[in-house]
Amino acid sequence: MKWNSFSKSAKQPPSLAKLQWLPNVQYKTLHYGLVFLNLPPPLYYLNFLTLLGVPNIPVLYNPSEITTTELDTALVFNSCSLNHLSCLHSYSIQDECGQTPEFLDFAQNIKIIKNLNSLKLIQQHSELQFELNIQLHAPKYKNHLFNLGIAEQWLCPIEMQGILSDKHQHYQIQTTGLWSYARTVQLPFWNWHFYTRQIIQVEQWQFIFYQVRNRFNQIIHSKLIVFDLQQQKTQVYNRDVEFEIARVYPKVITPNGLSMYLPREFSWHLQHSQIQLQLFATARGDYKFGFGAGYVGSFSYNLKFNQKNYQSDAGYCEYVDCRALKWQEIDRSEKEFLFHLAQNLAFQPLKTPK
Repeated sequence: MKWNSFSKSAKQPPSLAKLQWLPNVQYKTLHYGLVFLNLPPPLYYLNFLTLLGVPNIPVLYNPSEITTTELDTALVFNSCSLNHLSCLHSYSIQDECGQTPEFLDFAQNIKIIKNLNSLKLIQQHSELQFELNIQLHAPKYKNHLFNLGIAEQWLCPIEMQGILSDKHQHYQIQTTGLWSYARTVQLPFWNWHFYTRQIIQVEQWQFIFYQVRNRFNQIIHSKLIVFDLQQQKTQVYNRDVEFEIARVYPKVITPNGLSMYLPREFSWHLQHSQIQLQLFATARGDYKFGFGAGYVGSFSYNLKFNQKNYQSDAGYCEYVDCRALKWQEIDRSEKEFLFHLAQNLAFQPLKTPK
């Protein structure tokens, strides 16, 4: 575990007006995304994810959406738990994306109006439409993936209110969530063949789980970031963050022709001197396919966190699996045994390590 070591000013949300929003000569790939949590049914969640300049990373590569070149392609993925025909949209950065000091647009279907620590997001697609006012808040977490500015990422909590429309149904929504931003130079290849990010929020705690594996199923990193929204503090755990998949659905073929198993039941575990956490989740089945061989969706869960129990139907999951099927296939009886063993342990008192 390590504490975020920012100065008081660095913990504040950065100026959105000064961010780089389109690729340039130095940073060829950009990502910025919004995830809104704990929305009421039938929405459960709402996301807006962008990837500008497609890097050579298996979990992000979807050749069917590249109409010009990789570095000229902007992908925009947005969904909620409602049924949609298409969640992933592709644009030419040179021909269809424009910006001024005040706003950024994608083919005039999507507009982002920028301010210092807030933005307005407007989308006018035929299926899912929304107009959202978003405010960024402290604390901020910054992660230097590599030295010398080769790749960097930061996250911070957000608040949102606005209107969402789907098939002539209108929803007035207000909730909290997460803003993410990342940028990288052009790298030859990243050996990321499995990636998941899962986000939940209970009371003032926001939990962001990550795991990345390579093509040989070796863990590159497994991480938990905890935002305390009340005290404006961040805790980051890089060790003993364990992710287990207990049951899967039968093999499916993703829209870009890759085979994978969709997780049905899964869990996260972490025991540390300052935190004890056990999360047991069941996918809701609202899989939305897009980047790589993977999906976005929601899950119901039971959480045991520092001796308190929580339940919710609005967990958020991004899950991409490009590994060979042999790494995804474990004997079903072994999976069920491990999952039921973990469930039994969840109802036993947790012991704080000495």
